[in-house]
Amino acid sequence: MYEWNYFYGAIMLDKDYNGFLDFINNKMKDHKYFYFHPQIFSHATQEPAYYYDNILISFGRTERWLIDDTRQLQNFIREFEDILSQLDFDHAQIKTGGINSDHSFFWSNKEKVTRSYQSDIMMNFEQKYQIRLYESEKFYFGL
Repeated sequence: MYEWNYFYGAIMLDKDYNGFLDFINNKMKDHKYFYFHPQIFSHATQEPAYYYDNILISFGRTERWLIDDTRQLQNFIREFEDILSQLDFDHAQIKTGGINSDHSFFWSNKEKVTRSYQSDIMMNFEQKYQIRLYESEKFYFGL
């Protein structure tokens, strides 16, 4: 990557918005994340007309020498997956970039996808567009 970079993204929460607020406001600083800080996350509203079924949380920041090597990429992904494991979410996405490059990372909550009708839709979409997702204990991950 280049010296000055950025990342931004969104997390689609499922039902537990209060759990998200509790984690961001009270517990996140205890984890001492390097890339993610509570202040970069939006605090969505639960008022009708601003959301319907799910609440979308956005976040973003600039970073110097973001993901400059493989070790940093692994740390970045691990931090975000640790945050996701604390939340009741459906899907999440992060885009990173700099002067001449952009990268996208995508997570689906494995538990929620496999318990819903979305499982067949997602698998058909993967096959149709030849998307390769990596499966872990808690997530489907793609880039």
